[in-house]
Amino acid sequence: MRKRSPYKRQGLGLYIGIVAVAAVVLILFKGLPGWYGTSLNTPMDADDTSQIIFDIESGESGKTVASNLEEEGLIRSEWAFYWYLKENDLGSSIQAGRFVLSYSMSAIEIAEAITDGAGQLVVTIPEGYNISQIDDRLYELGLIKDDEFEYCAENCEFKREWGEMSGYSSLEGYLFPDTYFVDPATFDSATFISRLIDTFEQKVLTEENIALVAASGRTLDEIVIAASIIEKEVISAEDQALVSGIIWKRLDNGWALGMCSTVNYITGESEVTYEDTQIDSPYNTYQYPGFPPTAIASPGLGAIEAAISPQDSAYWYFLTASETGETIYSGTNAEHETNKAKYL
Repeated sequence: MRKRSPYKRQGLGLYIGIVAVAAVVLILFKGLPGWYGTSLNTPMDADDTSQIIFDIESGESGKTVASNLEEEGLIRSEWAFYWYLKENDLGSSIQAGRFVLSYSMSAIEIAEAITDGAGQLVVTIPEGYNISQIDDRLYELGLIKDDEFEYCAENCEFKREWGEMSGYSSLEGYLFPDTYFVDPATFDSATFISRLIDTFEQKVLTEENIALVAASGRTLDEIVIAASIIEKEVISAEDQALVSGIIWKRLDNGWALGMCSTVNYITGESEVTYEDTQIDSPYNTYQYPGFPPTAIASPGLGAIEAAISPQDSAYWYFLTASETGETIYSGTNAEHETNKAKYL
């Protein structure tokens, strides 16, 4: 029997291998459009609408963003997402910022959110910020022109139907500090200010708080001004309640409040010098008795509740220890002077 040449056997094996590889490639090629479409159009979890904060740093490439999205579990394929960006020339349109995304969003929806401004940006207004600082924050985020927010807060008209509690000295103090989601493409100061005011109404003007304010004999504006000072002076709930009691006691007894925070509002500094306490300004509570004309910051809910429900004590004075940050209280001026020499 004649034997088959080993070269022919090798040739046959090579042929079979080529055919097999070609078949696999053909199968993959035919299946590629389906896989690509599924990767782009099918959310990771259509039922999970929880909000995911996704950060994009300035200058990040489309490839980096795609990789980060896959790592966060927000898209099915880094490659498919990146190819979609290239195919639609979207790489250069990616925006820097913080976006609110969801596992229920498809890759295409996510691509649209981070490239055309449809995505939401996270804007956090910290407790204790004043209007000027909020303006700075929004300017840094690229949402407004410099001073635009501050100008609107002073000049735009906002309707507030709070009945007998509607009187207020300015919007300072009424722009509630919280985390907000905004659309950079449609952002405007007036609308955002309305949201801040609405949040104040929802979180502060509860039936319980309205009743407590009415029972206190104070006006809402007085409560907000006191709360703004409390917010800037001390941090803990216990200290806020005690300092609230000191503020109201001083006010009711005709004392000058003597609060460093109101002087800081004038100077924009964090420290107060003797020269600062001599500034002729109605916000200088060392020189002018009573409250300053307006609040000096946006107080948080804790400071507002402390202003509504002060803690009685034997204290008339307090200071913050320079090394530990502890609040030191005293009942007399002599004791307070001793504490100043010891803790400041």
